Amino acid sequence: MTRRVTIRTPMGEALQFHRLAGREALSQLYAFDIDLLGSSNGVDPRVLLGKPATVEVRTESGDTRHLGGVVASFGLTGEDARHSFYRMTLRPWLWLATRRSDFRIFQNKTVPEIVADVLGGYGYPVEKRLGRDYRIRDYCVQYHESDFSYVSRLCELEGICYYFRHEAQRHVLVLADDIASSHDPLPGGDIVRFHPLEKAGMTGGGSSPNERIYEWKTGEEIRSGLHFTNEFDPLKPRADLSSRRQLRAGHAHDDFELYEWPGGYRQYDDGETCTRIRTEEQLSGRCTASGRSNRRELAPGYTFQLASHPRDDQNQKYLLTSVGYELQENLRASEGADAGEGSIQRFCFEAQPVSHAWRPPRATPKPRTRGPQTAIVVGPKNEEIWVDQYGRVKVQFHWDRLGRHDENSSCWVRVSMAWAGETFGAAALPRIGQEVVVDFLSGDPDCPIITGRVFNAENMPAWRLPDQKNLSGIRSRELGASDGSGRAGGARGNHLALDDHHGKLQAQLKSDHLSSSLSLGHIGRIDDTSGRKDDRGEGAELRTDGHAAVRAAKGLLLTTEARPGAQAHITDLGETVARLTAARDLHERQGQIAQEARAHEAGDQDAVTTALKEQNDAIKGRSGGSQPDAFPELDEPHLVLASAAGIQSTAAGATHIASITHNALSSGGHTSISAGRSFLVSVREAARLFAYKAIRLTAATAGIDIVALQNSINLLARLEIKLEADRIAITAKEEILISGGGSFSKWNASGIVHGTRGLWREHAATHSYAGPMDMAKRLRMQGVSHDDKYSVRFAPLGSDEVFRHAEMAGLPYRILGEKQEIKAEGVIPDDGRLPRISFETPDEAVLVVGEEAWDWAPVPTIHALQGSPDNDEGDEVHEDDESPDAESSRYAPPGGASAFDHFLPESAVAAHLSSLA
Repeated sequence: MTRRVTIRTPMGEALQFHRLAGREALSQLYAFDIDLLGSSNGVDPRVLLGKPATVEVRTESGDTRHLGGVVASFGLTGEDARHSFYRMTLRPWLWLATRRSDFRIFQNKTVPEIVADVLGGYGYPVEKRLGRDYRIRDYCVQYHESDFSYVSRLCELEGICYYFRHEAQRHVLVLADDIASSHDPLPGGDIVRFHPLEKAGMTGGGSSPNERIYEWKTGEEIRSGLHFTNEFDPLKPRADLSSRRQLRAGHAHDDFELYEWPGGYRQYDDGETCTRIRTEEQLSGRCTASGRSNRRELAPGYTFQLASHPRDDQNQKYLLTSVGYELQENLRASEGADAGEGSIQRFCFEAQPVSHAWRPPRATPKPRTRGPQTAIVVGPKNEEIWVDQYGRVKVQFHWDRLGRHDENSSCWVRVSMAWAGETFGAAALPRIGQEVVVDFLSGDPDCPIITGRVFNAENMPAWRLPDQKNLSGIRSRELGASDGSGRAGGARGNHLALDDHHGKLQAQLKSDHLSSSLSLGHIGRIDDTSGRKDDRGEGAELRTDGHAAVRAAKGLLLTTEARPGAQAHITDLGETVARLTAARDLHERQGQIAQEARAHEAGDQDAVTTALKEQNDAIKGRSGGSQPDAFPELDEPHLVLASAAGIQSTAAGATHIASITHNALSSGGHTSISAGRSFLVSVREAARLFAYKAIRLTAATAGIDIVALQNSINLLARLEIKLEADRIAITAKEEILISGGGSFSKWNASGIVHGTRGLWREHAATHSYAGPMDMAKRLRMQGVSHDDKYSVRFAPLGSDEVFRHAEMAGLPYRILGEKQEIKAEGVIPDDGRLPRISFETPDEAVLVVGEEAWDWAPVPTIHALQGSPDNDEGDEVHEDDESPDAESSRYAPPGGASAFDHFLPESAVAAHLSSLA
């Protein structure tokens, strides 16, 4: 005889259906407990576990209703003489997702896409009846939760419900988000009549030929009709993302508001969607209906139209939200008895009008992290730092077994800094490979934030421990270099080290580039991770192997004047001002004395003294300020060097001191200037020397030249002027006048005139008078060279006319080599032009005319110069001054041991001699 309820299992006819009890509801996993009959007590559960099984129910119309699932449990419950009794539990295939948990990260996907990814691996059918667009979630974590919990939580968050459509060979998971378009009418006719049992004469066993609803209950409850949520977006910190929505039911107290924070969104439109779904969730189940029926097609997720209820407002369309099943076949049915005898099909249900949206309650809690954890900073290959414009980084969590340790391992994660403000604060970006401490805002695994960094075996502390436990501070590492370990980065870096070593406190700011550092305290070398090395002294040191500059726009004070314990303010320079004032007073007093002695012109020294006073006043500053922190010093940007002891300056090269206006040099004692070669003073207007007591000029080996090129030389003494030498030569181009006490002697070209009002007396052993004569001019010669050989041709003052005009034609001459050997000799021709003399090697030469030597000092080495050897007109000559007597001259005699440079330029002397010619 055909049975109303049967079952299909992998065991075939070996197992017969006896009883089913279970409940199926929207967004819930069902469980059907089924009692089975078997002829053997040896059924192996492993044959059935995890396999599909389907209960088939014959409907009133003759169709077949299916209730399928996966065998979740199976076991023997008892037996009698004829049967073995078994208990089987059928669950939906989605229940298998409760058997697997994971840690996974999904990025840039919508919830439907994430659900598809998670459930796709199970191989069971999923049907999407989704009518709206879903926002893309940039970061969504499955955190220590089963696949089912993760999917359920996301669907509940987005207002997606699910139910199962049972078919002959499978059951399909249906995802729905709209009550109007996502649900089908009840199979076999969506109109279900209400007819109580008493009127129908039914017992509830399902034997009536007319299936109907025979029990109906309705009810409502108070629900909040307002929902408010808000969110904060760090990329738009001033954006108003709050959203408020109301859907009031019309009863008292329906204006209560539910406030939710955080909202879990970043866009305003997403906030609006969120509040709408939350409001619909609050109102789902506010108006409910429940009842009993013998309609065998009843199943959650389907809609039906109630009819024939005595209250017209009840006769409307409903969505079935849950259905409870009670199915039973009698034992005799399996032995050929009437199929209807003892067969029971009872259904209890819950429903709500389709005029109200139905959203699944958020029954699945979101997992929360239990405190911070660590992760590794990651990024693209060959990068050392990978950040965005907000300083965020990517990390690889230790629990993430699917991440590839690259820039796609996580979302951008914000980094907590010690200080953060609008373009100010601390900046120390995590680098790839560093281990960081990650916490989660509100414990939400979707909201990581880096709160710190830790060392590990690959990222050791900045200084070697425990040896350098006295060091604290900051040490960075150079980017883009290699330290030989194969990892990015090098050994060089920068550091701020605070050394708390007992008795050797030190603070050091250093860059390894050019070993540039500022060290304060008990200075010790800190070069690398090995920490403090040798001691280098105490105090402060600013040093570098490169350039250095100290720049102060308002003034700079460099001083060794002590201020123990940092007493007084930083520009306090009382001692310095006192010394400068004393020096200025010294200038003023000495200048006045020099003016009184007519050594200085009025105004010159006064200008210097005035400038010094103004400078001192600017350094001292204005006093009497009303503000306690208004320090008066350095009204102008002066550079002040001050020392309680002395100031020493030395240079391997030259030292240059320059000022646009005046230079003043003051000393309370002696002022000593020493030069290894020459002391050169060049003054545009006047050089005036004044000594209150005495002035002495001494030349130890050479002569003293006093030359006035365009004016006179005046010697004035109150008492005597003494000249003392082996020989004194006085020469005047026009006239010599000697006068004393009224007597005089005048010497000029017209003759010699002596005059006196007193006695003329001459004393001589003999007197001799001869014809006229004068003193020939003896000029100093310079060699000239050409490049054919080493050669020289003498031309005094660069002109052959000198010999001719000096009436020296016919005088004998000799040219001597550096060993005093005769290189050439002869008589000066009438045109005064001497022949060129050639040498095989570079040599020195001296021209001797008559009995006197025409030399130069130092005697130049004769070099070969460019130019034609025959071009005498191109011979290079050098001018020099006229030499006085050879024996008393400051120039070396021929073959002499030493010679000195001219005090004046040769061009100046030549110009003067030209004027005398």
